[in-house]
Amino acid sequence: MLKELLEKPESYRRKVAFIATGIIGVVIFAIWLIITQYNVKQAMTPTKTDHKTAAQQFRENLPSLNQNETITTELMKQKKDIEIK
Repeated sequence: MLKELLEKPESYRRKVAFIATGIIGVVIFAIWLIITQYNVKQAMTPTKTDHKTAAQQFRENLPSLNQNETITTELMKQKKDIEIK
């Protein structure tokens, strides 16, 4: 098929190239429109109504600490290392 196309005159090959480019462009544009339409629909539809505030959700996701447990930060570790030296 490619050999047959290369044997045709340049004006014919140019027309084929423009038509093929146009078809590919339309296909890409259609795919882009479909994806964009889906994303817009997802953005516009309300999600489940969750009445909890962000702070309440944050507190629920935190691991619980017992009273005898402490948190040691990297800064506290560095201070202890300096005091030991």
